Amino acid sequence: MARPVSNRVRLGQDEAGQWEDFRMRHFVSAILVLMLSLAPALGYDAAGQAVIDRLKAGKLVTATELAGLMMGAERWCYNQRDDECGWSDIYLSADAEGAEYEMSHAWNEKVDIALVDRGEFREDRYFCETDNDWVRSIRAYSRDDGVALEGRELASMRKAIAELLPAEKGGACFDYLYRGHDEAAQTITLLQRQFRDGVHAPEQDAEVTLHFDAETAENLGWYW
Repeated sequence: MARPVSNRVRLGQDEAGQWEDFRMRHFVSAILVLMLSLAPALGYDAAGQAVIDRLKAGKLVTATELAGLMMGAERWCYNQRDDECGWSDIYLSADAEGAEYEMSHAWNEKVDIALVDRGEFREDRYFCETDNDWVRSIRAYSRDDGVALEGRELASMRKAIAELLPAEKGGACFDYLYRGHDEAAQTITLLQRQFRDGVHAPEQDAEVTLHFDAETAENLGWYW
């Protein structure tokens, strides 16, 4: 028959098993800490949080604050319905003078378009359209399958859009009132007001939802 295992040997094996279990738990904990440190940070960026902390509903957002929000948010969604926007902006750059942005929206029931334009800040309040030639930047995609329009089809669309533009130079200016925020959704909501020649056009007001969550912003579309 086999020789019985002594209490001393059994104790040694138990201690070894406990040591391996201890090492494994610490290894798993270290991996979790590393994964959390590499994961995208949740919450608003500093500019977004500063606006939330400073403003109450109905207060004017300064151009300086706008520049921070433009670069902090992943996408600005206008007149949002569920997970679709009337149109949207992704801001590419912003400084004290103005900002460059990519605007996207549905052109018709079959085509979405995107273009790059630039606006300028005025009086630390307004964000104003300029005479920038953005028509050449237009890209177009099928709403059904996302396939890009190219060549003569795209050129024809750019020409048609250019013909719709008003002949007079200059454009509208916009200011923004703070409405509130939704911490769970990671959004800030503003009211965009449009002015022409200093006169407010209330029928052109738009609610803007600033999305700070990258995944949510990426999944937004545009309604027609």
